[in-house]
Formats: sequence, structure tokens, C-alpha cells
Amino acid sequence: VPLAGRSTHVALYRAQPDAPVVFAFHGGGFIIGNYVLDAPLWRKMSKRLGATVVSVAYRRTPKHAFPLALHDAYDCMAYVCEHADELGICKDDVSVYGYSAGGNLAAAVCLLDAQRGNRLGIRRQLLNYPYLDLATSPIDKGHAISERMVYEVFRSEYCERNDAKDPLVSPVYADEELLSLVPPAVIALAERDPLMAEGARYASLLRAADVPVKLMIAPDMAHGYVELAFQPESPYMDDVSRAQLRDGTMRARALQTIDFMAVTIGSAR
Repeated sequence: VPLAGRSTHVALYRAQPDAPVVFAFHGGGFIIGNYVLDAPLWRKMSKRLGATVVSVAYRRTPKHAFPLALHDAYDCMAYVCEHADELGICKDDVSVYGYSAGGNLAAAVCLLDAQRGNRLGIRRQLLNYPYLDLATSPIDKGHAISERMVYEVFRSEYCERNDAKDPLVSPVYADEELLSLVPPAVIALAERDPLMAEGARYASLLRAADVPVKLMIAPDMAHGYVELAFQPESPYMDDVSRAQLRDGTMRARALQTIDFMAVTIGSAR
């Protein structure tokens, strides 16, 4: 995808030509992950949502700090929508999806588009355990000791030299006027996730701004359960998550989450 002064990549997981389009942003703390690593998740989402999923590559830290990832996400969406006919997709029903740091980008894209007069026409934002508050210390969020340094690196690298309370960095600090302009949200959180509180807070802020919100909390799930359910066992999983992956509980919760979002899009499985 050619953009102004640069280029990036997308991977398309196609449904019918007239199907809704979901732009997807991977997680990884703005540092790790890539746009094709979650191919099994994107394929499953495309099938169960009845949508074409467009997985977007964006520049990552530490080389590329805020706002470059956000601009890549937004500009790539704009390009794909402008060239929808030649790409063989429909631009009349566009959503954004993201998990963790990708959930931050999905929410921030909606805020940026609201600031720009809703040029992209985003109909809904689908957020999985989004990372929405980079201003608050990982200690204050209740992260385990082993996680604190990792999240400190995530936030310091991404918003170094920027205001962490800028709503495009941390969407939970957006004011009500701006929030009132963003599309309806579907937010899925994990019960054993230190990021659950900020996701619930964002849902409350959106509702206060009269934005429709559907919220679910996956019981006994940890951060990352949706994408990890479709990957080999990870050394980063705790013992509970490892057992849930082996016995199928994690996969079942992941599919339940995707189906929760599918209802909003109005697609059959």
C-alpha cells in the first residue's frame, strides 16, 4: 500500500465482495507482533463475522514512536477505502478491530477520524482487552512484578516525548465532546487482565457520551486469550492459561468473543 512518503502492507482475508470490511490491528505493545502472525485468528474472524478482514501493518517502536503507528493505520484505511473497487471489497460497511495495543490503535483511529470529520465512515469499533491508558503506571494497574518492566517499556517507547494523556495516545482521556462523535463500540475484556479496568472505564465514558456500547467480560481469562487460542502454546502463558489452551476452554471463549462481535455486525457464522 503506497502512502505519503512511505509504504506499508495489508493482508486480506476475503469474504463475499459485498461483505462488511473489518480493518484489524495486531497487538504486541507497539513493539512486537506483525500483521500476518495472527493469520489463523483473522481467518476465523472472517468466517464467523462474515466479513473481509484487512490486517494492517504499522510501524513499531522503538524506532517509530507515536504518532507514526496511528498515522499508518489511518492512512492505510483511507487508501484501501479509496481503492475498494480495484481491491474487490466493499467500503460501505467499515469497522475497526484491535486487541491490546491494536485495540488502542482501533480506538485512536476512531478518535482521529472524529477530529477529521468522520471521513472514513467507520460504523463500529471492536476492541479486545484494549490498552487505553498509557499514563498510569503498570504498578498502579496491578500488573505482576514480572510484567511491570515489560509494560513500562511499552509505554515509554511508544509515547516518549509525548503527553501520555493525549487522547490519541490514551483514549480514556478523551473528553465527552470528542467521544460523542465516535462509532458504537463492542468491548470484550478478560477477567484476569490488569487492563480490564481501563477497558471498563472506556465503556463507561462512551456510554456517558451517548455512544452505544456492548460489553462482555470473559470469565477466568487472561490478557491475550483470543489470539493465543489460535497459536501454539506460548512460554508467556501462566499455568492457568496453559491448562485452558490444552483443554479447549481458551478456544471456546475466543470463539464466544468473536461471535459476540458478529452479532453486532449482523452476520451469520
